[in-house]
Amino acid sequence: MEPNIVKFSVLLVFVLLVFSTFALTLPIRADAQTQYVSASPGYINFGMETNITVTAPASGSYTVEVVSPTGVATQVTDTFTAAEQAQTTVFGVSASGFKSVVNHVGTYNVFLEQGSTVVSSTSFYATNKINIVMDMVTGGTCAYIAGAERGSKLIPRFHLTYASNGAPVTNSDAGITVTFTAPGNVIMPANWDSGASVFDNAVTPNWNYTAVGPWTPNANASDAAGNVGTFTYSGSPYVISPATLSTTVLLVNSNTNQTITSITSDENITVYAIVTYPTNAEPVSGFVGVLDSATRGGVVSGVVGYGAYNATSNTFSGKSSGDVATVTLSYTGANGIWKGTFSAGTLPTLSSSQTFAVVINAADKASPPNTGTATLNLAPSAPSASSTQTSSTSSSSSSTSTVTTTTSIPIWAYAGTTIALIIGVIVGFLARKK
Repeated sequence: MEPNIVKFSVLLVFVLLVFSTFALTLPIRADAQTQYVSASPGYINFGMETNITVTAPASGSYTVEVVSPTGVATQVTDTFTAAEQAQTTVFGVSASGFKSVVNHVGTYNVFLEQGSTVVSSTSFYATNKINIVMDMVTGGTCAYIAGAERGSKLIPRFHLTYASNGAPVTNSDAGITVTFTAPGNVIMPANWDSGASVFDNAVTPNWNYTAVGPWTPNANASDAAGNVGTFTYSGSPYVISPATLSTTVLLVNSNTNQTITSITSDENITVYAIVTYPTNAEPVSGFVGVLDSATRGGVVSGVVGYGAYNATSNTFSGKSSGDVATVTLSYTGANGIWKGTFSAGTLPTLSSSQTFAVVINAADKASPPNTGTATLNLAPSAPSASSTQTSSTSSSSSSTSTVTTTTSIPIWAYAGTTIALIIGVIVGFLARKK
């Protein structure tokens, strides 16, 4: 038996090899179904059109049927006199072609029929989505920003495209409307900016703008065809901050009206501070001006001391530190100039590395307030020259009398020419006052 089984197995292998070789020599034929109907483009937004093209497989009449995602069917009839003829009908225009518009999201199925036979089919897809991308720039320079102080314009810009083909959405699209949430959840329109080809608007925080802090703008868009877009910001919030007031300080000797850069014990000193609002390339209207007491509710104060200054407590505190005097300044009535006086009193002796300083703090009545600060360092007075005289001792009693004579170097000797030039304009203004 075993020899017969071996023979049969060898024969079977031989037959299979012969059959395989023969099969490989035969041509392989694969018939693909011819596509007689097509839709181009195959992905459109609401209100757009697509071309339904039929290529006739043979002469005769054919029905082209489009079935919407809701099941509503629309038909046209194409008649051909010969095979390979092509006819195109527009779908998406209410007044012509299929006389139907694209207004439902989903797949529209297209069938080419002859009688009850479906000859060919295709489909196209419709969406109502508008894509929205946002960036933020400042007014004047259009520089990209992550936030700004009061007085600077923040301009959110929205770039809109149709999801189906990436075509830009512009003000020429019927019924287009774009809105966004400004700080404080205020809804603002974004208008078409033809120069930048975007939808935008400016947020203009004035000097007393209250919605300061982090801001995350969102946006919505829609058009007459029913396309809609939603934008939700997910990055780091944009921050609107109180403005930093421009503050300068000048000291003069109250008796001589001369500008001083050093301080002497018991000296009477007048402090002048000029406080203004900063400007920029395109400031918010009505922001730039001076800090006054009536309109903007300004408050200006100063502290004179030495050592380490603590901004929180508004004092010179810590080791080898101390206050010499405090100064309350009043508004002079014009040009943002504030004035106050103080007496130096008996000044402490400082180390060679230390100086006295005047720190001026300014704020307005905004909530939270805009603030500014300025510091002017003052050299201690020059070492005094002293002489000691001792009277003679009488025979009846022993007594000693000491007389000290101090010669002070004039203050103007310490004022450099450069400083005099810088403050010349301010001194000139003060000299005009009666």
